[in-house]
Amino acid sequence: MLRASFIALALAGLASPANATEWVNCTEPSGAASFDFLAGGVDVLSIAAITISVGDKVWASDVANGPGDPVELGQSFAGNGMILVDAVHQGVLVAELRLWQTPGADLPIYGGTLAIPGFGAWSVSCSGP
Repeated sequence: MLRASFIALALAGLASPANATEWVNCTEPSGAASFDFLAGGVDVLSIAAITISVGDKVWASDVANGPGDPVELGQSFAGNGMILVDAVHQGVLVAELRLWQTPGADLPIYGGTLAIPGFGAWSVSCSGP
């Protein structure tokens, strides 16, 4: 009986909580540029996918998220009311997203800047989790 209890306790310790993922959509007010990321995680920022657009130019981390040139997650950080995300391709910076988070009534409110080298920089607001 003690052995069965120990095994059950060990298996329960291996179980991890489910991490919900939701898209955070950050857009320049006129829609000229956007940076969307699929975020998940409970205690830390975990980004599963990225889609970036400016004009007719699109980058996507996975063809399942849309057509576009390849892009990967460079670095990401969340803390102290900030979210910082860099997108790269083959070691070259494609885009920088810098957000500040303010707690809202139901959901946090995000706003900040999006910079895409060679294309420009914009003020963005975001919707999402």
